[in-house]
Amino acid sequence: MAAGLAQVAQKVKDLDDAIADSAADRIYSELASYVDVPRDQLLASVRTNAARAVEVLTTGIIAEAEEVPESRATTRARIDQNVPIEDIIRAYRISLNVVHEAFIAEATSQDLEPQVTLEGSTLLWQLGDWFTTGAAAEFRYRAGAAALRESFAASSLIRSLIESEDPGLETLLKARRYGLDFDRDYAVIICAAPGEGGNVRGLGHGEASVEFLQATGSDGRRPAVVAQMDTRIIGIVARTPATASVPVAVGPFVPLPRITESARICENVWTIAHRGAPGVHSLADLTWQVAIPGQADLNRHLIDRFVLPLRPETVAGADVLKTVRTWIRTMMNVKKTAEMLHVHENTVRYRLQRFHETVGITELGTKALFDIAWALAAFDLDES
Repeated sequence: MAAGLAQVAQKVKDLDDAIADSAADRIYSELASYVDVPRDQLLASVRTNAARAVEVLTTGIIAEAEEVPESRATTRARIDQNVPIEDIIRAYRISLNVVHEAFIAEATSQDLEPQVTLEGSTLLWQLGDWFTTGAAAEFRYRAGAAALRESFAASSLIRSLIESEDPGLETLLKARRYGLDFDRDYAVIICAAPGEGGNVRGLGHGEASVEFLQATGSDGRRPAVVAQMDTRIIGIVARTPATASVPVAVGPFVPLPRITESARICENVWTIAHRGAPGVHSLADLTWQVAIPGQADLNRHLIDRFVLPLRPETVAGADVLKTVRTWIRTMMNVKKTAEMLHVHENTVRYRLQRFHETVGITELGTKALFDIAWALAAFDLDES
């Protein structure tokens, strides 16, 4: 009479020591990454694997990975011993192969029915999938936790450097660990985090990500330190990042001990740049516009004088403002303005005349042009 699966499983259990030694020998010979794993620890892991296999063969049940967390515990221990995840899974497969070989030998010896032998083999391979699932979950968790810790550490360092003119010895030591050189020049950058703000679609060939800004903000010798902080990405970079397809603000390059100066100017630039065109924006690009947020009284006066009389909430008023804005941008070229707006040149002239009459301009000199440009920029900032 053929032996049952449970009886064969018991025979495999009796071979516990031989299975553990054979599996450990194979693992050490195939996987160089296990060189720092002590043999007694590896033997204990293999015995645990073998015991799980015997239990599955006996009961015919594979528990949910969450119910028996040994796969995650083993993975956690091996990650701490610098074993790659693919080697961790391969080592489990090796130990399971040894168990399977012992099972097949005992099943043959005890004349186990072929169908029952197949059922046992299937259970063992399903057990391998169970371990892989648990190991992968632990690896993802550990990788995510490590990334989160790194993000917190980087954001803490950035905040300490850009918010304090005297960051202290601990911050200086952290900065050096990140490769920042206090004898070199750096700049602060700001952009919206992915998914924050309507303009965020990506930077260069990648997204507006910490990784992209770290890569393009490094100069090969000096790394960039970048982190997501709430809805923004803020970094300290060694060079201006690559051309961006989202708005990015950059402060001036200054020696690292003066990085608070770059941060202050970068914040002012970001106030204007975040609603603007894609690309890297600096103080040199925006010049006087960065002063607009700090001039509430002047802004209100100029908006009242040059914008509100046109009733910008109406279609006609909005068209006039758009025409004036484009006309100034094209250096007061009517033809280019018409081309950019896809209207007839006479339409541009009519709208400009309406603007002059509505706001009461009799002479369009340099001061008036500057006042109008400021008023439009202030109005746009209010609207945003």
